[in-house]
Amino acid sequence: MDTTPLAYTAVQSATGALPYPSRVTAALAVKLTTALTQADQQLAAHDPAAYEPALAHSLSNLGIRLSEVGRRAEALTVSEQVVEIHRRLAVGNPSAYEPDLARSLSNLGIRLSEVGRRAEALPVSEEAVEIHRRLAVGNPAAYEPDLARSLTNLGLHLSELGRRAEALTVSEEAVEICRRLAVGNPSAYEPNLATSLSNLGIRLSEAGHQAEALPMSEEAVEIHRRLAVGNPAAYEPDLARSLTNLGIRLSEAGRQAEALPMSEQVVEIYRRLAPDNPAVYEPDLARALSNLGIRLSEAGRQAEALTAEQQAVEIYRRLAADNPAAYEPDLATSLSNLGIRLSEAGHQAEALPMSEEALEICRRLAVGNPVAYALDYARALANLGIRLSEAGRQAEALPMSEQVVKICRALAAGNPAAYEPDLAHSLTVLAMVAMRWGDLSGALRVTAEAVELYRRHIVTTPTLLPKLHTVLKLQALVLDKLGRPEDEETVRRWLGEDPLPPGSHN
Repeated sequence: MDTTPLAYTAVQSATGALPYPSRVTAALAVKLTTALTQADQQLAAHDPAAYEPALAHSLSNLGIRLSEVGRRAEALTVSEQVVEIHRRLAVGNPSAYEPDLARSLSNLGIRLSEVGRRAEALPVSEEAVEIHRRLAVGNPAAYEPDLARSLTNLGLHLSELGRRAEALTVSEEAVEICRRLAVGNPSAYEPNLATSLSNLGIRLSEAGHQAEALPMSEEAVEIHRRLAVGNPAAYEPDLARSLTNLGIRLSEAGRQAEALPMSEQVVEIYRRLAPDNPAVYEPDLARALSNLGIRLSEAGRQAEALTAEQQAVEIYRRLAADNPAAYEPDLATSLSNLGIRLSEAGHQAEALPMSEEALEICRRLAVGNPVAYALDYARALANLGIRLSEAGRQAEALPMSEQVVKICRALAAGNPAAYEPDLAHSLTVLAMVAMRWGDLSGALRVTAEAVELYRRHIVTTPTLLPKLHTVLKLQALVLDKLGRPEDEETVRRWLGEDPLPPGSHN
């Protein structure tokens, strides 16, 4: 096939017959789609009016196939060409080409996000939704599936830029449409329903609605498991993503024992997939390893947790060197987690530079996009404050911890459900540093606010119970240092009467 030219119709038929998604035929699909695109380019050069629509179609498929094999920069270039052609065609004949323009815009948004150009992805995705919404009003049967897909993509892009309330709204609308479509035609629309449910679970959790997020993630996994049994090549990657999300949701619900085996299964899947297609699956493997490190830490298996996070950082460093815009945010998160894992394992001296590097990246990201990265910056700052405090550098740790509280307080004012737990954590860190600095009355005052915040959210987010125990133990220690034994005893009695469940990580 490398030396023998294939007839146009043969290439067209072969390309159309290949399944999507399929990791088995992905490389062949790129080769065939490239050949078809080159043929269409030659035809369109001689007769643009007749062949440009076909060229746009083959370019669109090529962009999707290139992304499937991890060639994201090339996929973006191709997707930009598709939008340019469809815009021109839609000007002359809107009724014929606006649907194609909307689909190509939605794909371009995905491609932009994949290479880290998230701010540019949003307006492109918004335009796709606007067109699809207008088309769906006139012909719901034809265009509601496209509207649902573009809404799902828009929810992702809004979330990437920190606009979580809007992301939740559009994600809920996507699920509502997909659910209705799947009732009428399960085989056609259940895959889209599962993806939209998994994304909705993330959006609900980001908005502080963890109890509602869990059943969405469970339903997504149930569908993807069924699909993967029938077609593992197509749906195992989707199953792995939905299992990742469900593991996180279970951990948020305090069900760490159930979350850990899911995280282990996800790593096993991606370890199997990554050698054949590292460009596509290494980022997923890194995320899975980082999540596994958290789950292992929750189970008290610190040595294994450290190894998993070290492997994640190694992969992210390589990815971020090639594409900083796309992977530096993940690298920063993984470095921050590695600092925590090293500290848990007793390697405080090694933990500090990891936390410093994470903060440096997050600071840069937050300058460019404060809305999207304020929380990541605050968390990295909090972790570095803890590491500095562990190293006895309280004078440096204290102003950092105060800054974290200030950031989290501002975020919580706008969305208490989502950000008050982060505010409570930041207050706990500040109390610890203040106690070590010698400001016992300040530490006591701050612990009281943290306790109040945790108790406010403990019913909907049971996983906060260990954090509540942590701040109460700190409060008891402060009361002891202040010489208030009766108050200290009251706190310790509550801790004894309300123990952590077996398997909880404190």
